[in-house]
Amino acid sequence: MALLSEVLNVKTKDGEMPVFTYGHKDDQKRPAVIVIQEIFGVNRNTQAIAQEFRDEGFVTAAPDLFYRGGPVKQIPYTDFDSGRAQAGQLTEERIVNDLNAVVEYLQGRPDVQGDKIAITGYCFGGRVAFIAAAKVKGIKAAAVYYGGGIVRNPAAPGAPVPLDYAKGVKAPIIGLFGNLDQNPSPDDVTKLEQTLKQAGKTIEVHRYDGAGHGFMCDDRGSYNQAAAHDAWPKTVAFFKKHLGVGAVAAG
Repeated sequence: MALLSEVLNVKTKDGEMPVFTYGHKDDQKRPAVIVIQEIFGVNRNTQAIAQEFRDEGFVTAAPDLFYRGGPVKQIPYTDFDSGRAQAGQLTEERIVNDLNAVVEYLQGRPDVQGDKIAITGYCFGGRVAFIAAAKVKGIKAAAVYYGGGIVRNPAAPGAPVPLDYAKGVKAPIIGLFGNLDQNPSPDDVTKLEQTLKQAGKTIEVHRYDGAGHGFMCDDRGSYNQAAAHDAWPKTVAFFKKHLGVGAVAAG
């Protein structure tokens, strides 16, 4: 089957945002997945994950949320300061506005089932995915991979955090976490799960012994193959279930 890979500019309230898009050169309409980067930009790993979702039968879009800082950045994994600086420019309002633009873009594509859109994110992107589950219209399922700063903000204890509006979460969430992680820590994960369940939300949590933060990224020393290989099919199955699509034609 012929596959499609392109980078398109999507108009937002703050300018043109590059979106790495992966699809299928046929006439079939498919569900879509938005893939959100770590703080290191839409790099090889983020693009590879987006392509893997495409290969599972989705149309995928990986927006460059750091577009306000200039051309697409691929920040070295050792340069946490630059990554945090880029992420620090993103207020919650900007995140929501950007994701609304991506959802609108996907809904306008002839190859997308516009009522079947999911989102996944990693680290910084995991927090973004949680925010989307609560505040972005059109998101029907979310996968939160070790999203830091959802339950507490280590840099500003007591500051507002996304978990504060758990009652506003509209999409079912699958959360995937390493038990060696400290942001979020195992206690944070427990609080996240308990708070959402108490609010009557759908939350499915998977924890992995021996895995830490960043366990899905095979370009980093934190990669944990066992955890990654278990988390992937669980995420795909969760999306297919909650998007109500059953089997979709893979690439």
